[in-house]
Amino acid sequence: MPRSQSRHRKVAILTVQGFQKLETVKSKADFWNHYTKSCTLEALSEQTGLSPHTLSKVHARKAAVDLRTLVRYFSAFDLILEPGDYMFPARTDKTTESDLASSVDISLVKESFFSGNTVSWGMAPDVSAFYGRITELNTLKEWILEHQCRLIALLGMAGIGKTWLATRLTEEVQHTFKFTVWRSLQPIARSHSPLPFCDLLDDLIRHLDPQFNPIASASIGAKVRQLMETLRRIPCLLVLDNVECILPEPYCQTGMQANAIESYGADHDAYGELFRQLAQGRHQSCVVLTSRAEPKPIQSLMGNALGVRSLSLKGLHVADVQKMLSARGIFQGTPDEWSDFVDYYGGNPLFLGIVATTIQCLFDGSITNFFSQNTLMLEEIFERLEQQLSSLSEPEQAVFNILATQDKPLLLSELQSQIVPSISTKILLETLTFLKTRSLINTAGAEFSLPPLLRDYVRVQDDLVTSSLRL
Repeated sequence: MPRSQSRHRKVAILTVQGFQKLETVKSKADFWNHYTKSCTLEALSEQTGLSPHTLSKVHARKAAVDLRTLVRYFSAFDLILEPGDYMFPARTDKTTESDLASSVDISLVKESFFSGNTVSWGMAPDVSAFYGRITELNTLKEWILEHQCRLIALLGMAGIGKTWLATRLTEEVQHTFKFTVWRSLQPIARSHSPLPFCDLLDDLIRHLDPQFNPIASASIGAKVRQLMETLRRIPCLLVLDNVECILPEPYCQTGMQANAIESYGADHDAYGELFRQLAQGRHQSCVVLTSRAEPKPIQSLMGNALGVRSLSLKGLHVADVQKMLSARGIFQGTPDEWSDFVDYYGGNPLFLGIVATTIQCLFDGSITNFFSQNTLMLEEIFERLEQQLSSLSEPEQAVFNILATQDKPLLLSELQSQIVPSISTKILLETLTFLKTRSLINTAGAEFSLPPLLRDYVRVQDDLVTSSLRL
């Protein structure tokens, strides 16, 4: 079924014949010996790319699922979904099941799994060593394959793993699109401007529609219309990484020098309008954005039941971090030390990798000995945080400074009472929302606090300022 028909998608239920066909192939010992030890929902999810929840619905045969889901399930076992393998749910109108069956061309469904798909990876990283994120990955695949989301934003602070998750996601769903393009919007160097908007349009059109020759003299508006027409006509997957680099101030200042920002000019508005078009336009493609901040043009278009959604990434769990670091060597620590280690750095893969290098090099892999030095804020991590947080506005900086002095979370009223000079409730709420969407503050109920690493960053920064004043 083409993605443009998602509003009228065909849903079906496995017949006994179809269910038995799947059970027969899954019961073969040689199959499961090759892939996994047992046929669990988790193992099936990994093999088929369908979420455990969806698989449970298919097996129960009580609620209908997207016909594409059944095709995907069968294809994972090298089976062909035939008319006798599924049936359509009962209808309350006069349309008969035979009418419905004749209206569905199963070949159209099969064509949505492209064997000759074209992928342009750009600067995408090698994610063959991928740890954790199974829940997030299944959620994203469900949004794309079953809910046909037009636009998805992956949000989170620097180093949390947005790029790696977006790349692994692309690897697992690319076959359902005719063309896939992965692009990073991050400048090569801090002194450089991001990719000009017109250049990005030409690049996307050239790769998503090879038969079309973009005219150099064509207006930006004409090129945007051509891109949207391509996304409507051809199922495409477009991944744009590091979107914060092209957002208006203060978002874009992270990682960019002031002269680069100034020279970038009006392209901010053009990018914002493109995101809005991608989010609300009618097309059969999917766009995945990764960003430290949520682009404002799409905020009002997002919703859990809509075609535009966002996912804020949290840190990795202890078990996933241990697997990740095992590739670097042997690390020793008590369970409590491992938990404190991961919690302090917020489960951030980038920061944990930086610290792991120091622990392995100077402390022979002993987390215990590293902790005994009471120096958890390494210089490289401080510099990376400074790049990300240097553009905080005055209200944001005020919130940071107050929360950094607290050993326990603060209520909204308590936080507001300590900010000098005072700010309005409206500004404070907007400030907290901005910080929350960037995973820079913790919220529990109606209380707010800074993650341990960021609290120490503010304190170290204050110490440096105090020292410089004394000099």
